Amino acid sequence: MENKLLSRKEFLTNSAKYAAGITAGMGALGLLSKNKAGAGIKNADWPWPYVELDPEEARIRGHAGYWTGRGCSYGAFHAIVSMLAEEVGEPYTLMPTEFLEWGRGGSWGWGTLCGGLIGALTAINLCWDKDKASKLGNELLGWYSIIEFPSDISNEYARDHLFTDNRCDKDLLQTVAGSPLCHISVSNWCVKSHYKRSSTERSERCGRLTGDVTAYSVQIMNDELKNQFQPLYQTEDSVKYCMNCHGTSGDKVQMDNTIGKMECTQCHGDHTGSFTSAEKVEDFAPTYKLHQNYPNPFNPSTTIRFSLPKAETVTLAVYDIHGRIVRNIVDYEHYNAGTFEVEWDGRNNFGQVVASGTYFARLYAGPHIESMKLKLVK
Repeated sequence: MENKLLSRKEFLTNSAKYAAGITAGMGALGLLSKNKAGAGIKNADWPWPYVELDPEEARIRGHAGYWTGRGCSYGAFHAIVSMLAEEVGEPYTLMPTEFLEWGRGGSWGWGTLCGGLIGALTAINLCWDKDKASKLGNELLGWYSIIEFPSDISNEYARDHLFTDNRCDKDLLQTVAGSPLCHISVSNWCVKSHYKRSSTERSERCGRLTGDVTAYSVQIMNDELKNQFQPLYQTEDSVKYCMNCHGTSGDKVQMDNTIGKMECTQCHGDHTGSFTSAEKVEDFAPTYKLHQNYPNPFNPSTTIRFSLPKAETVTLAVYDIHGRIVRNIVDYEHYNAGTFEVEWDGRNNFGQVVASGTYFARLYAGPHIESMKLKLVK
C-alpha cells in the first residue's frame, strides 16, 4: 500500500492529464472534445463504450468533484465520465456532467437516495445495458448499506494529503448507514460523531464517501468488463421475512402492497415476537453501545456484549470483509433496557467453522446502528 500511495502522490504532483480530469464541468470536457472528438457525433447508440479505469484515480476525482461546490452526485458522475472522455473520446467528451448537480444532498437537499449513488448509478446505466446495469446497481446499493464510511483508504488519503483538496486532513469517524438514503446516512453519522450537518467535517465525510462510492463503482464495472463480476451483497434476512407477506412471493397469503429491498425493521420495527437468546448481565445502560468482543483475537469462540438504554428490537449479525452475512446471532428479537451478552462460536449460518480473518459484528437496535471488528485466529 505504501508504494501505491507514493506513486499516487507522484502522480498527483506531475500528471497534467490528471489535473485536466478533475477540472470542474465542461471546461475540461470541452478541451478534450476539441482534441479528440473531431467533427462531433449527433447520435450515439446506448450503452456507451466502457474501458477499464483506475479505481483509485476515480476515488480521488470523486472527492475532488464533490468539493467543486456541485456536490456528491456531480462528483461521482463527473469522475467516471471525465476518465472515459480521456480514454474513449466521443461521445463522453460531449457530455455536460453539470446536469447531475441536481442529486446533491439526496436531490436538492431532500435527503432521498444518496447523491454519490445517484451519480455513480447514472454512469453505470450509461455504460451497460439494462440487465448488466441492474446487476451492478443492485450490488452498489447493497454494498453502500452495509459498509462503513468513510473508508480506511479515504481516511488515509486525507491524512497523507493525497486528495487534491486537503482542507480537512483528520481521520473521521466511520459509521454504517444501513440504508442508501442520504437522510439516514448523514443523520446517523452526525449523531455518532457529534459534528453538525453544516460543519466542514461533515462535508468532508460526504466528500470521502463520494470518492469511495466512485471507486467501488469503477471496480465492479472493471470486473464486469473482464467477465469476473461476482455479486457479494445478499438481501438481508429481515427484508426477505417482511417481503414474504408484503411482497409477491412466498408461501403465505400475499398482501402485495409494497416494493423495496431496504432494511425494514429500521423504520417499521419487528413483528416476529419476543425471544431471550442473549443473556442480560446488567439491568441499566446509559446509552446504546456495541462493546468490543472478548477475547479478541479469539479461537474458537468469543462473547459479544451490547447495551440498550430502553426497550428495542435488536438484530446482531456477523459479516465478512466483503459485507456478506456470515451468521445471524440475534434475529429481530425484543429486549428491555439493560446490557446483554451472547456468544459467537465462529460458525456460519450453516454450522460450518469459518476461516481465520477479520469479521464485523453489526448491531441494529431501533434507530441505532453500530459495528466493530472481530479477528478470528487459528
